[in-house]
Amino acid sequence: MAQGPAIFYPPFMDNEALPGYPGTRGLNFWEADAALQAAAGPGLTPQGRARASEFGAFAGRTLDALIDTAHKAENLPKLVGGEVRYCPEQIEARRHLARAIYGGPGPLTLTERMTRAVIANYCGEGGITCPLAMTDGLIGLLEKRGSAAQMREFLPRLKSDDPDWALTGGQFITEKQSGSNVAANETAAEPNADGTWSLTGTKWFCSNPGELWVTTAKTPAGLVALFLVKRKLEGGALNGHKILRLKPIGGTRGKATVEVEYKGARAELIGKPREGLVLLVNEILSVSRLHVAAAALGFAGRAVLEARTFAEWRTAYGKPLTAIPSVAARLLSMEGVHAGMLTAFYHGLNALEAGEADAEALVPMLKTEISLRGSELVREAQLLIGGHGILDDFSPLNRLADDAIVNEIWEGTHPILAGHAAKALRRPRVLKSFLARTSDADPESLALFTALLEESRTWSEEDRSLRDEELVAEAYLLLSGFQA
Repeated sequence: MAQGPAIFYPPFMDNEALPGYPGTRGLNFWEADAALQAAAGPGLTPQGRARASEFGAFAGRTLDALIDTAHKAENLPKLVGGEVRYCPEQIEARRHLARAIYGGPGPLTLTERMTRAVIANYCGEGGITCPLAMTDGLIGLLEKRGSAAQMREFLPRLKSDDPDWALTGGQFITEKQSGSNVAANETAAEPNADGTWSLTGTKWFCSNPGELWVTTAKTPAGLVALFLVKRKLEGGALNGHKILRLKPIGGTRGKATVEVEYKGARAELIGKPREGLVLLVNEILSVSRLHVAAAALGFAGRAVLEARTFAEWRTAYGKPLTAIPSVAARLLSMEGVHAGMLTAFYHGLNALEAGEADAEALVPMLKTEISLRGSELVREAQLLIGGHGILDDFSPLNRLADDAIVNEIWEGTHPILAGHAAKALRRPRVLKSFLARTSDADPESLALFTALLEESRTWSEEDRSLRDEELVAEAYLLLSGFQA
C-alpha cells in the first residue's frame, strides 16, 4: 500500500496516572490479532497476507493518530455556509483508506477488502468506515445496474483517493415518519423532460453527506424508486437541497450525519422504478450490513487487545492481573467470543464469494449477532480495566463504545433483521446450504437448532416476531463454533 513517509506517533496519552503503560497504539493490528490471522488467512494469498500486515502497521501507527486528532472537540465536522467542513486529519484519513481499499494495481477480493475494513475499525468508526461502506455499496450498485453514462462518469471518481476530485457515497434513505419502513417514504419524484427527475421532500437521517448520494423517492405511480443525486450541479451550484442541521449523534462523530431537505433536487434513476426496494436491499443495504459486522469486529478486536495489554502490564496485590483467576478467565472468554465472531464473519464472506444460498441468511444474521457482541466486548474491556477504562485520555474505548451502539442501530434493528434471517433459513435451499456449512458443529447444538427451526414453521406471525431472534442466535452459535 503506497503511503507517505513512516511517522512514529506516541502512545494514546502520557499516562501520568500509570507511568510506563504502553497502550496499544503503534502495534501492528494484524500481527497483534492471532484470531484474525487464523480466520482471514486461509482466504488470502501470501501476497494478501503480507498486504494485511502492512495495512495493520499503518493502521496502528498513522491512521489511529489521525483519527484521534480528528475527534478532538474542536476538530469535529462543522456546518459552514450550508456545507459540511472536515478537519485536515479527517480528510487525510479518508484519503488513506480510499487508497487502501480501492487503489493498487487491481481490485481486491471481497475477503481482502473486508479484512482491511476490520483492521481500519480497530481505530473506531473514525468518520472513515461509514463513508467507506457507503461508497463500497454505491460502486457495486453502479457496476451492476448503473447506466453506461453513470459508470463512465462516477466509478473512476468513487474509486479515487484524490480529495479534490474523488466522490464519496452517502445514503439518504430514512424519513422521519417511516424509519425502517422505506415503503412509507413520502419524498416525491417527478420526471423531467430530459429524462432526469426532480425530488422534493425531507430525509431525516443522512449518513455521510459526501458528493454523491443514493436516495429513495416515490414516483407518481407510487413506486419507491432508487435515485442518484450529485451534491453540486455542473458549475458548482448546490443541487436543489438544503442541509437543515447536523444531527447531535452520540457516536461516530468524525463523519457528519445530517437532515436534508430536497427542493427540486435533480436526480438520475438507477435501474427501473419498480426495482427500487429490491436494489436498495440487495445492492446497498447488504453491503452496509457486512460493513457493520466488520466494524464491530474491529471494535471488539481493539477492545480485547487493550484489555489483554492492560492486564499483562498492570499489577495488583503484588502480581499481574493475568495471574488473578477471575481476570484470566474473563480474558479467555472475551477472546473466545471474538474468535467466534471472526469465524462466523469469514463463513459469511466465503458464502458470498461462492454465491451460496445461505448468504441470504448470513448477511442479516452477521449484522445483528456480531454488532451485538462487539458492543458487549467493548464494555467488558472497560469493566476489566476499571476506572482507566472510562477515561477519554487513556484509551479509545469510550469512543469505541459510543461508535458500537450506533453501529448496532445502523441498517436495521435486531428484531427486523433477525426476522429476515429466520425467514431465509426456513427456505429449503437456504437451510440445506447452511446445514452443509455447519455440518461439523457440535451434534447436540445442531440437533437443538434443527428442532427449533422445524418448530418455527408452525409459529404464528406473533410468535415469529417474538422468537425469531432466539432462532437466529442458535444459528449463529453453530456458525461461530463458540458455545459458551
